[in-house]
Amino acid sequence: MRERVKERVAVLIALLCVAACSGQRKLRDLNLNNIGADVSVINKVQPVMFSDSLSREPAQDKFVVVDIQGKVLIMNAVKDDESGGMIVADQLNAIVVEAKFRNVPERNGFVDIAFEVNVPAKMQSSNWQVRLAPQLAFLGDTLRLDHIHITGNKYRAAQMRGYELYNKFLSSILPDSCHFINTFTYRNLLDIFIDRNFKDLAGLRTDSSIVDQEYACGLFGVTQKQAIEHYTRNFLVKRNNRKKQKREKMYARYVKVPLAEEGIRLDSIVSGSGGSVKYHYVQTIRTKKGLRKVDMLLTGAIYEADKKIYTMPGCSPLTYYISSMVSFADHSVKYQKRIIERNARANTAAYIDFRAGEYGVCDTLSNNGYEIGRVKSNIRELLSNKDYIVDSLIITASCSPEGSYASNEMLAKKRANSIKEYMRSYISYYCDSISSQYWDIDLTGKGSDVITEKEKVPHGVPLTDFIRTRSIAEQWDKLENMLQRDTNITDKERVQACFLIEDPDKREQALSRTKDYPYMRKVLYPYLRTVKFDFYLHRKGMIRDTVHTTEIDTVYMKGLAALNERDYAAAVTLLHSYNDLNAAVAYVCMDYNQSALAVLESLKKTAKRDYMLAVVYARLQQEQKAVESFIHAVAQDASMRHRGNLDPEISELVKKYAIDLRLEDY
Repeated sequence: MRERVKERVAVLIALLCVAACSGQRKLRDLNLNNIGADVSVINKVQPVMFSDSLSREPAQDKFVVVDIQGKVLIMNAVKDDESGGMIVADQLNAIVVEAKFRNVPERNGFVDIAFEVNVPAKMQSSNWQVRLAPQLAFLGDTLRLDHIHITGNKYRAAQMRGYELYNKFLSSILPDSCHFINTFTYRNLLDIFIDRNFKDLAGLRTDSSIVDQEYACGLFGVTQKQAIEHYTRNFLVKRNNRKKQKREKMYARYVKVPLAEEGIRLDSIVSGSGGSVKYHYVQTIRTKKGLRKVDMLLTGAIYEADKKIYTMPGCSPLTYYISSMVSFADHSVKYQKRIIERNARANTAAYIDFRAGEYGVCDTLSNNGYEIGRVKSNIRELLSNKDYIVDSLIITASCSPEGSYASNEMLAKKRANSIKEYMRSYISYYCDSISSQYWDIDLTGKGSDVITEKEKVPHGVPLTDFIRTRSIAEQWDKLENMLQRDTNITDKERVQACFLIEDPDKREQALSRTKDYPYMRKVLYPYLRTVKFDFYLHRKGMIRDTVHTTEIDTVYMKGLAALNERDYAAAVTLLHSYNDLNAAVAYVCMDYNQSALAVLESLKKTAKRDYMLAVVYARLQQEQKAVESFIHAVAQDASMRHRGNLDPEISELVKKYAIDLRLEDY
């Protein structure tokens, strides 16, 4: 028996030595030949077409999620039937070439950076983990991408063994939720002590009643708590507490290489005896203004346990040249014609309340404080305006129909004059408080073109001519409109019949006999007691009544700026009504192909227009029209032949139909 055991041990040692020697040979070969992982661009990537949406989800690789002892890992691998190991499951449909650069199209503000990573068999061992770190460099900045891990099966087994040992340690820690007496005391001895000294308490052992400590005191003055403390296994409590304190230390001891859960695109298990591992990597990035080129750099290293044993030599970067339809945009400044009127008018209405039958202004009555304050604010803004001069202010007061028409007519006039005096006093105070020695108010009544020094009114001049008053005794038209829209009126036919009466006093009496009158008087009548303020102004320095000017179209220029900033959704919103080349560019960038086609077909024939038409036709599966439009674009501008290599829609057509566009032909 002993001899058999010795033989098995000898065989095991021999196998370990062979494995170690094999790993050493591979490592020596890597260092001698300076071997690293290869990366190459994907020569053919299916162009992504989008629906009419304002957003796009970045391209994602396919993952298989596997749960290992509560851990969620990214395992993009399957079992190899021949070797029994795990290999990458991705099937590459694209053609792989050795080129170190590629033209990639920008669509909807995004671009897909696609490349293939090839990890040769010489870099793989069952005891190793290959860690590859791709990163993108553009516009003077770098973007670190998710890592790629190629993990040997023995390396992963060692990782999982570390977690197993650590979990075993955790399971040896008694949780805080455990029963203290059953776990940390000499329970048998404690029960005997209680039976002898707490006979009444022993009978309540299975009872949930609360026992007073004084009642539960034994023959020798010992409480139940003291008894428990006496029979507690303190060494067990201390040992358990020490284990709790050592959790982090034991984790570092057992789990030397934790499983990566974040920042990993691929973690594939291999046996180390298979062939090379290839992985198709796609990273979507949002384009920025001025982005023309993106470099992809790949660094990596090999680890055995927790030690780095090999650093992969740096490989030449892959370069991606970004093609964007924004290059077709017209950056000319756009102007628009505008008609400026000399005269202007501003108005506001205030619901200033008066006591019944009175006309004096009381700013503390009802909501008068707020309404009067709002009018004062409007007056300040107009008097201090740098572009306009106030010619006049007309105040119109009105009353509600209750009472006689004659008394309401007189009351409305008095209220208008009362408001005039109130506002005249405020305007005088305001003008006296400003630094200028003149008021920019035209008191001549001429509406002069330019206020001269003589026409500027010094402080202290009465404002009687500036403020004028009007009055409306009863606002019957407004009341009728309100009644037609009000759904609370129950007998509209009878109410409307009252408005056929010509005499306003008899009309109001007829209304008072309807069942809707109390509602009208309480809710609608207050809206008839208004004071309207009409300000008449003219523009300073302007002689003619109208002036036609040309100024920059700010809306259009914002749309062009959004286009340059690759904010295509905003560009479409701002430019769609112009139906020009830039609107078409925004549509094409958003993949709104039907909208783009409608605009492009209406534009004058140019090389840019025809090239964009070719792209749109290709997207709409109208290949014959696309080819014709592309040939016309090259005929007008030979550089479009080279541009066709940048956009997949055109390059596919050139290959499919073997279009031979020689420069000398045009």
